Amino acid sequence: MKSIFSKAGVVIASLVLPLASYALSPPSQADHDFQRRCILLRRTFRPDHTKVLVAEFLPKGTNWTNAPFVPPSCGFYGSGAIFQVDACRLRVNITTSSTSNVIAEIILPATWEKDGKRVITTGNGGLNGCIALNDLTYASALGFVAIGTNNGHDGFSGEAFLNRPEVIKDFAYRSLLVGTDIGKQAAKQLYEKSPGKTYYMGCSTGGRQGLKLAQDFPELFDGILAAAPANDFLDLIINGGQIYALVGNPGAAGYLTTEQWVKVHQLVLSECDRIDGVADGILEDPRKCRPRFETLLCDREAGQTWESHKCLTSVQIEALNQVFGPLYGVKGEFLYPRMNPGAEIEFDLGIRLFGGPNIIIDWVRYVVLNDTRWDFNSSWSLEFAETVRALDPFGISTWNPDLSHLRNAKHKLITYHGLADGFITSENSYLYYDYVSRSMGLPSRKLDDFYRFFTISGMGHCGGGDGAWYIGGAGQPGTAFPSGLPPSEHCGVLMDLVKWVEKGIAPERVRGTSIGREGEQIVRDHCKYPLKSTYVGSGNPNRPESWKCV
Repeated sequence: MKSIFSKAGVVIASLVLPLASYALSPPSQADHDFQRRCILLRRTFRPDHTKVLVAEFLPKGTNWTNAPFVPPSCGFYGSGAIFQVDACRLRVNITTSSTSNVIAEIILPATWEKDGKRVITTGNGGLNGCIALNDLTYASALGFVAIGTNNGHDGFSGEAFLNRPEVIKDFAYRSLLVGTDIGKQAAKQLYEKSPGKTYYMGCSTGGRQGLKLAQDFPELFDGILAAAPANDFLDLIINGGQIYALVGNPGAAGYLTTEQWVKVHQLVLSECDRIDGVADGILEDPRKCRPRFETLLCDREAGQTWESHKCLTSVQIEALNQVFGPLYGVKGEFLYPRMNPGAEIEFDLGIRLFGGPNIIIDWVRYVVLNDTRWDFNSSWSLEFAETVRALDPFGISTWNPDLSHLRNAKHKLITYHGLADGFITSENSYLYYDYVSRSMGLPSRKLDDFYRFFTISGMGHCGGGDGAWYIGGAGQPGTAFPSGLPPSEHCGVLMDLVKWVEKGIAPERVRGTSIGREGEQIVRDHCKYPLKSTYVGSGNPNRPESWKCV
């Protein structure tokens, strides 16, 4: 099995066989004038509050795995990133206040003018300041000027937030605004033409960033693609802390080992896999799944144990019921929806790979309390969570349901969420969509004019999983194109957004593909909420014609 991993908040992708990759042709020789003008940006590009750090020409085929200036903890984000077009790379330092700055990478492809003169800004994951280099090479291959920033700090840790509110402001939203502005200025200077449409693409924290733009700055982006969004951010990290305390902390009575999580996953599939009509390891609507974990309960009177009967204790069962149920606060108020049934393996893998509750530890230490000594194990409780909820710097919770400004601007928003996401439950995306609908008084047929939400069955966090997860979105391997198609011929969800913005052709479905456990290709058209993907009753379930949206 080939696995592609990221730090918390980006992607865990598991494939039995890799998707067909676009075979790169030998590097081509770009126009000499383009190369010259690119390199001259070192001296000639001088926007206010901005310093050029690098201006270099990168020919097609350049591997960005070992890109200079990338913090070691961000190495994954450049792994396998290969430029598929000749491009100009511009790295700049943008001063955002007397105590903060943003680093931006701007990739300007030689094909820009013939490919629509588009600009796209990309997002980040977790609390990190890692630029998604794979997303930059992917977008530039499709002809976009692609922009990524470090969110105002380097690496995965939130230490840079300590007593520095301006850095938090960059992380919350400002880095996207300044990066986009400088990127558009660079495009205008290099190509000597004004940019056309402006887009955004991000997953996880990047999805939250996309919703922040849709809520507060909709006039700046013609199209926004927000995947697995980490909105309702404060309750999300509180929920993560509570789940870890229940089942992820090796010292907790409800702690589950990897072997036990596998057993739980098998139970979920045995009880829920056939709800959609096909036993294929993919849940088309996990919201219908209500597993009875008591099925795994040890008979205490008979002396059963995990070692003897592969069963779980009463405390473990109670912990599971809490994890797979909504989280309520100490005053009985709803905080966050339950974990996705079917996402057990990814959840366990994420806990073990990425340090358990690191995000909430960093947030509390460096933002809430400004106290580096705060200890999760001795101090965490739902009572303490009220302290976390009380501080929402720069509206980072991103839970505003009023998208009227986006609607009035006639700009477009697409969100999507993997239904097997083990990091951020997809049920939160359903909640937000319905919250917008109620708050704006708009049924889905009217929301469809500017806001569409797609559910991606069998997809983990941003990518990976047992379903048809590859949809050409954020955080997905940039060099893996279904059927070996080159970027210009691939029509994924990003290009679906472009068609909606530029041609008025709104997507009704999002096509996904992957390679299954037996090496077979899986192709499925994922439905626009509130429609659901439903098996027609016959036919190969790995083919899109065997399903319909109802």
